[in-house]
Amino acid sequence: MKVAIIGATGYAGQELMRIVQRHPHWDLVAATARQDVGSSVSGWFARSDWRGLLVSLESVADAEPDLVFNALPAGAATAWVARFAAMGIRVVDLSADFRFADQTRYESSYGPHPAPYALPVGVGGYADDPHMDYGDAWIVGNPGCYPTGFFSLMGPLARAGISLPQLFVDGKSGVTGAGRTPELRLMMGEMAENVEPYSLPGKHRHTAEMEVVSGGIVTFQPHLMPMARGMVVTVYWPEPTVSVHDVQALWHEFYHHNPFVEILAPDQSVRTGRVRGTNRVEIKAALDSRGGAMVLIAALDNLGKGAAGQAVQHANRWTRLPLTAGLD
Repeated sequence: MKVAIIGATGYAGQELMRIVQRHPHWDLVAATARQDVGSSVSGWFARSDWRGLLVSLESVADAEPDLVFNALPAGAATAWVARFAAMGIRVVDLSADFRFADQTRYESSYGPHPAPYALPVGVGGYADDPHMDYGDAWIVGNPGCYPTGFFSLMGPLARAGISLPQLFVDGKSGVTGAGRTPELRLMMGEMAENVEPYSLPGKHRHTAEMEVVSGGIVTFQPHLMPMARGMVVTVYWPEPTVSVHDVQALWHEFYHHNPFVEILAPDQSVRTGRVRGTNRVEIKAALDSRGGAMVLIAALDNLGKGAAGQAVQHANRWTRLPLTAGLD
């Protein structure tokens, strides 16, 4: 299968380049960048075996790919994603443009949709959801990183019909989650020995994705951590209606035979270091017996499971390849 990557020099794009080139069933035929068009890929990726050049977005179709990964931000390549789909080319879209079935939800967070006419051929969802149905879609909307951690914890409960009227979420991410656009606050001298909460509760764009999963209100506060990559998502459930044992049973049933989800015991700790550079996620649940609140925690790599790894997992499922092909 011939594969192209749009936005190959961004952090998620670089991770896609690494995974796609080692995938046993794929042949990389084109990689784009909004800047540095014409430069050698080997100049960007020292360990790259692919000797092609970074091309313009307009040149991707000339390579006749069967599958395209779009790793540009929301709205940056949406018209092209729609055009590829119309040409019969499958697209896994890492931007937010095809994550929502409801156009209104998208526009409440991102503004007017750049290609609403393409929404009927798109489907959003989570690659670890055994009920994910690709149907007749030509575009798969890859979820955001924080919502992916949130879904790993709460998705099985919501799918089981458990009411989740209000949840409180604390998110901590490495600075690659903020993208590659230069900002003073993201410089090493600013982030070292520093933790920074950002965005007001209820205002972060990923809140809407989490609320689609839970069906209730999510109060979400993200933080930037002084590390390059990795993420912890902690969910506080103030009035749980099931026990920790019940949660673990639902998790085990939902993730049966899933090689990427590791369910830890309540006395074990998740660690970002164990999932760094992988498509894995570690999850655990524990109860604060004093007030009855349940605490559920996930650790994942924001560039792996939270972006490129999950996108490849989607593509593997979508095209009926081995689930673990190309993935750690």
